[in-house]
Amino acid sequence: MIPPNLNLVVKFFIMAESLIWSAWNLSAPIFAVFVTNRITGGSVQIAATMISVYLFVRVVLELLSSSFLSMRSLKTQVSSIVVGILLLSLAYVGFAFSKSVFELYLGWVLAGIGMGISAPIKGAIFSKHLDGKKEALEWGIHDAVILGSMAVAAAVGGTIASNLGFRVLFILASIVNLLGIFPYFVMYRKIRYGHWKIA
Repeated sequence: MIPPNLNLVVKFFIMAESLIWSAWNLSAPIFAVFVTNRITGGSVQIAATMISVYLFVRVVLELLSSSFLSMRSLKTQVSSIVVGILLLSLAYVGFAFSKSVFELYLGWVLAGIGMGISAPIKGAIFSKHLDGKKEALEWGIHDAVILGSMAVAAAVGGTIASNLGFRVLFILASIVNLLGIFPYFVMYRKIRYGHWKIA
């Protein structure tokens, strides 16, 4: 539950992040099981290497995007966040239909690009709009809501994978992740049409 007295930008950010990280944790804890059991030539080592590839790609993109987007308008920044979330959703769809190790690697590269584009700007916007007297509290609320959502998602993901299969799980993750765009879409429209003046 998000307290009603939070800054609207902070509320939107927490809502979006809870959806994005819930989508992530639907499959992340059991991804190695998917790779070893459902992908030809897959192994725990390969699954771990995929995460390394994702992280390297994300690091590079975060450095590039943070440098490029820091001097851009807020509308451009919010648009880049939406693009990043869309790319991550496409990665989930790619996982759902992957049949080879190579296809999964491509999916993780796409996920790294998506996260790398969006993560630095999301963090910057959130930090900029924290209440100066309640920063620790608002970070605590942020962590509590997101980690709670991830905890539920992990259990739900395992149940879905066991009963309905990994394809359904990844498609659901893509849909939940897409819902994380909605708060940013509302934010973008308010900024674009001058209904919302924020720094």
